[in-house]
Amino acid sequence: MYDDYEFLKVEPGDDRILRITMNRPDKLNASGEQGHGEQGRIWKDFDADPDMNVAIITGAGRAFCAGGDMAAGNGPLEVDTRDGRAIVRNMLACRKPIISAINGVAVGGGLAVALCADITLASERAVLIDGHIKIGMAAGDHAALIWPMSIGMAKAKYNLLLCEHITGQEAADMGLVARCVPHDDLMPIAEGIAAKLARGPQFALQATKAAVNGWYHHNIAIFEHSLYAEAFSRTMPDAQAGVAAVLKHIEPEFPGVANADMY
Repeated sequence: MYDDYEFLKVEPGDDRILRITMNRPDKLNASGEQGHGEQGRIWKDFDADPDMNVAIITGAGRAFCAGGDMAAGNGPLEVDTRDGRAIVRNMLACRKPIISAINGVAVGGGLAVALCADITLASERAVLIDGHIKIGMAAGDHAALIWPMSIGMAKAKYNLLLCEHITGQEAADMGLVARCVPHDDLMPIAEGIAAKLARGPQFALQATKAAVNGWYHHNIAIFEHSLYAEAFSRTMPDAQAGVAAVLKHIEPEFPGVANADMY
């Protein structure tokens, strides 16, 4: 059932652990249209697989996922929005535990994959960046839903509005991820946790996940609002200036600076 994945390397194990690797290391695992769709679809396939009890997702090479492919894009706006919704909603709806092993930089939609997991482990080399506002877009994907519940409103607004770079240790200290571990220990620790969950009482594990995720589902309208705010912001001159600046490796000059009555 996993044969048609290209961006994701999907390895079902005899130990009932599904190992998933975002596998485009030459692009820091930036997703592109194909990858963005797979990042949402995989969770439905995992949920429906009777032989898998727990999943681990990580990135190949030195990055977890650098978000969308800034040069090629993630496809038409309506497709990108649909796939962004699928990542968050499908990860939250998946009955089985998901572990993210954040081995390096995690940005944008890649950060959504990292933080919507049930157990979030960060390497000491990890760097977490929402990054949307830096390119003139509203913080959609996941952040308006996940961050305030994880780290509180004050820190969520501070980091999202300023697009601060957050190290793995800082993320753990503020509660954005569960643990920060030495880089070489990241995958062994993730594997150990996965093995424990795979051998555990599956109904109890799944029921607990569902109950706790009720906090997210209760507030899912916040996510939908942010998703469409991001989609609309992508059509505006600030986003066009922001993306162009990133591709040219220069600081953006946002036309919207001169008009504060935009929203």
